[in-house]
Amino acid sequence: MIEPMRGSGERAFIACTVDLLEAGVDIERLNAVVFFRYLQSSIKFYQMVGRGTRIHEETQKYKFWLYDYTGVTNLFGTEFISRPPRPRPEPGPDGGGDDGDEDGGEGGGDDGPSVGEIGGQSVIINPEGRFILCRRDGRDTPIPVDEYRREIVRRVISEAHNLNDFRALWIETQKRRRFIDHLLSDSFSPEVIREIDQMNDFDLYDFFGHHSYHARALKRAERGELYLSQHQEWFNSAGIKAAIVLKGFGQQFVQGGTDALETSTLWEVPEIRSAGGLDALRVLGVPAQVMYEAKGRLFSC
Repeated sequence: MIEPMRGSGERAFIACTVDLLEAGVDIERLNAVVFFRYLQSSIKFYQMVGRGTRIHEETQKYKFWLYDYTGVTNLFGTEFISRPPRPRPEPGPDGGGDDGDEDGGEGGGDDGPSVGEIGGQSVIINPEGRFILCRRDGRDTPIPVDEYRREIVRRVISEAHNLNDFRALWIETQKRRRFIDHLLSDSFSPEVIREIDQMNDFDLYDFFGHHSYHARALKRAERGELYLSQHQEWFNSAGIKAAIVLKGFGQQFVQGGTDALETSTLWEVPEIRSAGGLDALRVLGVPAQVMYEAKGRLFSC
């Protein structure tokens, strides 16, 4: 995808990607960097922001736009803290093994653990299993993936004892955000487990519901389709314009999940804006209450 972006001088080019803009990518004409990911790594954040700082004299590109939907710009000014060096491999049965040098030379070959990063968290894979590095008592501590998942589930259940309670928490914007922020502040990122469990097509609501309450998980597309099909009578009673806006909520959820319903850009979606947006909902009552009801119907499917 890098070469088409470099050669896109005559047209707009949008790349929706997870890791393309990390290190080692030089695209001078990159005019906007948009963050939809939750990050805790200041190093990764600066790497990604740095993609937009490239100057392009020919087109007078001396600035870029940074759009932040997840609060990552709070990482501006934070310190870079290096990860500890990888542990040296244990000697083999014959007493061998590679001594290496004092600076951690290459002598160990591929014996060290494989380290990757998901959602701002480092994941280590070695013969003993998969571990996620979490900050504990001022140091990075490897936690087994299963234990990490169980701790997230425990925290979810402590906030909401059953699925109905969790749904009530989830559809109330401020409570949901406080809940997510609390997880992240304690170095527990649901994005990491969602990636490991290959549930990226599911909203976090279904991710939490599946792991914490054993509920049937629906992909965003499936949940959006059920919302549109099961509430047709409600849409018909709302009036033409309000129905367009309410149906637009479901369509935006399919594309961006719950977060897409809680951003001001929702009202800039062409079909929602042309139908009257918030004003179209006033025929049904207070717009905030109408949106609350719409989310309740969406997550009751």
